[in-house]
Amino acid sequence: MHPRDQEVVELAKKLISFPTTAGREGLILEFLEETLAGCGFTTSRQPVPGAGENLLAARGEGGPWLVTHLDVFPPYEHPQPFTPRVEGEELVGRGAVDTKGQLAALLAALASTSGPVQVALVVDEEALGRGSAALEVPPGIVGAVVLEPTGLRLAPAEAGSLGLSLLVAGTPAHGSLPWRGKSAVELAFSLYEKLKGLPFTAHAHPLFERGGWVNLGRIRGGYDTMLVPNRCELELEVGFAPGLAGAQVAAEVQAALAEAETVEITDIWDPWETPPEEEIVRATRRALEGVLGRVSLWGMPSWTDGANLVRKGVPTVILGAGDLAVAHTFREALPLAQLHSLAQVLAELIRGAS
Repeated sequence: MHPRDQEVVELAKKLISFPTTAGREGLILEFLEETLAGCGFTTSRQPVPGAGENLLAARGEGGPWLVTHLDVFPPYEHPQPFTPRVEGEELVGRGAVDTKGQLAALLAALASTSGPVQVALVVDEEALGRGSAALEVPPGIVGAVVLEPTGLRLAPAEAGSLGLSLLVAGTPAHGSLPWRGKSAVELAFSLYEKLKGLPFTAHAHPLFERGGWVNLGRIRGGYDTMLVPNRCELELEVGFAPGLAGAQVAAEVQAALAEAETVEITDIWDPWETPPEEEIVRATRRALEGVLGRVSLWGMPSWTDGANLVRKGVPTVILGAGDLAVAHTFREALPLAQLHSLAQVLAELIRGAS
């Protein structure tokens, strides 16, 4: 391994060791301020009411706006989440792909370049997204690159989403006479299956593996096997590709859930797609081609801070190393080869925009 590549790995391990779950991002700010100052940046902290502070950095004026988040998904049962380690050709630890590895590649790219670039390291992405919502758009930027795991594929599009909280009611009865009651749990599952068959799930888009999907993230119901459950609570996430509006999908979903006692839409986001002629798309394509010799396109199925940037009118793409599927899991791991490649791509992007 080249010494510079090893430096990026050690930097990523250092970043992972900060346990920056939402609300604790301040633990890493001083380290990042010192690192960015060494790369020729001026830094400032932006208060985010109720969520801590964003870290903003500028070198010159204009250039690309590079954005990622400092908080990591809660460790839950992750073994040794903040004790990073290299296993074979992978870096393992909470935040390896989401997004401490992305941040390490960014810092390495900044250290190896001198051109103008703007950086926003935001809080609260894994919670309410208040960090990116609070950002002000720097003047003169060519667009934004949000660093999230895409497997080094360029993602000029992001899915829309609905967050749902349901209460389903049933009729209690003795567990030995289940036909005398009505199981809230069984009804909840039937509603879940109904959601998976709605028209929005069949909507297709060339950049997305699935046009629409439903994830049942949590279910609570029942007391004992000898009692038919009279209530069941569900929390779900619904995703849908560009071409559908959030309000349209929400109406479809609410009609399908008419049998539920209550239906609460906890959040709603429209999908977005950045046109290929935008300069940030073309610049990122050039950087990928220069380093990898190819460009693969993809649609980001998860909400990212890019949604807030698009709402501010900023042409945005998403790019990063690693597989989104392992983020939030009990073995979050980032291939070292992709970590090194991302650092090179970001450096090429900065040089090409200067």
